[in-house]
Amino acid sequence: MRLRIQEKILLHLYDYRKYVDRYEYPIQMTQQGIAEAVGISVTHVPRNIKKLLEEGLVESKKGHVPGKKKRLTIYFLTHRGIQEAKKIIEEINKEEVEIGTERFTVEELKKKLDLRYFDLILKLERGEIDEAFLHMKERIVFSEVSVKTDFFVDRELELSKFEEWYSSGRVLSVVGGKGFGKTYLVARFIERINPGENILWFDVYRGRTWSSIKEVIHSLFGNSEILSILRSNPTILIFDGYYDVDDEFVNALNSLIKEDIGRSRIIVTMRTDTPFYNRFYTLADVAESRVSEIRLGGLPYDAARRILPDVKEVAFKRIYQLSQGNPRILMALRNGNIEEEDVPLMPDQIHLLKYLAEQRK
Repeated sequence: MRLRIQEKILLHLYDYRKYVDRYEYPIQMTQQGIAEAVGISVTHVPRNIKKLLEEGLVESKKGHVPGKKKRLTIYFLTHRGIQEAKKIIEEINKEEVEIGTERFTVEELKKKLDLRYFDLILKLERGEIDEAFLHMKERIVFSEVSVKTDFFVDRELELSKFEEWYSSGRVLSVVGGKGFGKTYLVARFIERINPGENILWFDVYRGRTWSSIKEVIHSLFGNSEILSILRSNPTILIFDGYYDVDDEFVNALNSLIKEDIGRSRIIVTMRTDTPFYNRFYTLADVAESRVSEIRLGGLPYDAARRILPDVKEVAFKRIYQLSQGNPRILMALRNGNIEEEDVPLMPDQIHLLKYLAEQRK
């Protein structure tokens, strides 16, 4: 089944229908983002967008995009556009798709695979949903990490890099200092794409062994041959907090990045100060695209300010300087529990930050 380009644009923007009055907008709402999502050249976007603008289905405005110096043109659905996108979804739901010897409506297929409509249509067009994909083992979601993303600011640039990697990459390393939001960023990404793959999320606490990982995987799949599982069961495998591990762990990951892992993907969050002997990849692996890397710094000033909007400006400037935009520190100040959080600060610094955070407008 195939949709017209304008219909794809409507479905793509439908996922961003709540991004109307914001200070910053994701790159996916620009001509570049639309082109990459829909799979057309940027030069073909204007004429398709023009028709949608004329029909009152799409509006445009200038807005800030993370990582861009100048404001860009942002496109979003009007109320009519949202209703039109819903109509397209209603029609799509009735369509039947033949996969092997079975037939499904798109609505049935979406529920079975748990994918966004836009992603489902693209996978169908590309022929990526075959019997093997459809009849893989019942989707397994396993996580040793509990993360709340109810309050999340900025990081749209990093999230766009995640999505770019997800479309074509295999192994992703997210590197950042303690408390800079690596875990939150991965959780937000998973929440946003709502993948149909298995999700295995491991907490790589200090001293975690590869043998313990294999034990968990064996309990889930009845098989501890991780490479075989990744090849036959599309999976997002997440190792969160990679830092101090045994040699077997390092060697196992080093071997995996050189292998064909099928449709599976691996995400590793790693502290900046991870010892060199525990790093499972080299600059050559990045240069040769075996591993993609995202370096995570502190939040920009404006994004950090939104976490503590009621603090006096002069006090917040000092907070930002001391915290270096560290999201964990800023959120702990917002929640009033910085003394209980594991933050990279001395007691006198914590005391000063608490005092500054109490300076209200």
